[in-house]
Amino acid sequence: MQALVFNGPRDIRYESYPDPELRSANSAILKVESCSICGSDLHMYHGAHIGKTQYGEDTPNFCVGHEFIGEVVEAGSDVHGFKVGDKVLAAGGTGCGTCQQCLTGNVWSCRKSTAFGLGTELQGGQAEYVNVPNADRTLYSTDGLTTEQSLLLTDGMATAYFGLTRADPQPGGTVAVVGLGPIGIIAVELAFLLGASKVFAIDPVASRREMAAKLGATVFAPGPDLGGQIMQATGGSGVQSVFEASGAKGAINSVLPLVARQGTASFIGIPEPDDALSLPLIMFKNVTVRGGICDVQNMWPHLVPLVQSGRIKAEGLFSHHFDLSEGAEAYRLFDSREDGVTKVTISVD
Repeated sequence: MQALVFNGPRDIRYESYPDPELRSANSAILKVESCSICGSDLHMYHGAHIGKTQYGEDTPNFCVGHEFIGEVVEAGSDVHGFKVGDKVLAAGGTGCGTCQQCLTGNVWSCRKSTAFGLGTELQGGQAEYVNVPNADRTLYSTDGLTTEQSLLLTDGMATAYFGLTRADPQPGGTVAVVGLGPIGIIAVELAFLLGASKVFAIDPVASRREMAAKLGATVFAPGPDLGGQIMQATGGSGVQSVFEASGAKGAINSVLPLVARQGTASFIGIPEPDDALSLPLIMFKNVTVRGGICDVQNMWPHLVPLVQSGRIKAEGLFSHHFDLSEGAEAYRLFDSREDGVTKVTISVD
């Protein structure tokens, strides 16, 4: 098959790769129809860290990508919820499917849980075909969903909901979203849906601030005056719920000064090993801090009805389209933030 393959930092190649095989009885093989690039993929692309892994020239080659949808073309004997021919989306990661944690719905507590397309352990879906373990818990029907909605539900929309709700937004309360990539933009929309009276949206890219402003947010560019501007806008009290959706060091460092006393800060951007938070600010402001990796599957019951009923629009996020053979350029453009890029779709013929 043809696939996008990691060959080192900033070196994603469209090349031949071995076809996947069913790795377990609870696995399924998908023929991928469409896929996308996540902001967390750029940590790999830059040769930075994801968890304990640093990506470099000596990293073994692997298929990339954890946002993909497609058609089931083969299913193992222990797959009961899906059959050949079903059109599905896949969660960005999964567990073994057989341990107690997986069987009780806590996939990310599985000791073998991992994301697709971050190494050789679980090959990615920016390819013509992909093996999906734990298929009954990892796949979801795309009936009633558009291609773009389905791609967002593989990770980005779920992560936005996960991270935002962990910041404890309250009806009538204030919310700040730091980082306005697709996850941050969706979080702005969700914050209003959950009852926020005012949403502050912060990003260095003007086009992304404009998108947030169209949703009703009050927008700011990051800088040395950001804290003062937010305090002025909140009458000196700060923001009750702050959601960091970037992972950039500057974004992480900007969060705690914005949080109100007894407020909550939620972090979902992938940090580098030396990123840190100010313990005195946490202590003396009584701030609740949460961080984590989204358990995508557990977000679907909340999100899919809202998407299908039109309560969540998440419109205009996919700005550019590529074919799989153009994957290297898709990564380059997405990383560069040129030409107003927000998110890309990649078609797999």
